[in-house]
Amino acid sequence: MRFPHGRLRRSAVLASVVATASAVTGLVPGTADAAPRGSAGVVRLLPSSVPTPTPTPTPSVSATPRVIVTPAQVVVPEGGSALIYVRLSQRPSYGWVTVDSQRLSGDSDLSIGPRLLFPADRYSEWQSLLVFAEEDDDATDGTATFESKISQLPGSGVAVWSAIELDNDAPTPSPAPSPS
Repeated sequence: MRFPHGRLRRSAVLASVVATASAVTGLVPGTADAAPRGSAGVVRLLPSSVPTPTPTPTPSVSATPRVIVTPAQVVVPEGGSALIYVRLSQRPSYGWVTVDSQRLSGDSDLSIGPRLLFPADRYSEWQSLLVFAEEDDDATDGTATFESKISQLPGSGVAVWSAIELDNDAPTPSPAPSPS
């Protein structure tokens, strides 16, 4: 807003400034405590035109990464193998991390490949883990539950997953009843 010099009185300029400030801040001019329009409460402090800085959260570096496995369930043909993929959730605070996997329960015909080694700078790269299903004589699809965990940190960062053996043996037919 531009005023020509000498044409307006000081009170007119002040009223214009107050009205503009009122529109910007939402405060009612002329009230003793500057109550906001439409509010029943009383505001004692005027809002600052400088925004209060919000502290930026610093990323926390935990010394305990988690093991991530995908898929959570894998189907393995009997006599064959399948892949499951493993990585870490975050960069470990030390050089190398060893991930060991073991069967917790289930069919002993299902087994897994060797341990995996993750260098700290490649923690987020997927590594493949072989899951094997040995030949057996039954015609049942076996299942097993496995866990993959960081060897250096027992009890932390554990991923639990399962495997299903897709059996290739035909079920033994039951004898047909003899005609009478």
